[in-house]
Amino acid sequence: MTILEELDKFVLVEFSGDFSKKSLEPDEDLLEQGIIDSLGIMKLILFIEETFSIKVLDEEIVPENFQCLNSMVKFVERKIQNK
Repeated sequence: MTILEELDKFVLVEFSGDFSKKSLEPDEDLLEQGIIDSLGIMKLILFIEETFSIKVLDEEIVPENFQCLNSMVKFVERKIQNK
């Protein structure tokens, strides 16, 4: 499963509430639409750290890294490369 697929599946199951959707749009603004809130970001960070074996630093917890699936994928890829 790709990083995008892992994140998409997690966000759909944990936050979307719309079980008819099979996937989210990669550029869909999850924060603006209220799909993910501040508590959701913390849950998402735990998932990302456990799933991809990376550590998210406090200064990296900014909206730009978690706004949409594409931004999360880029963030995770950067973290994996810099391990």
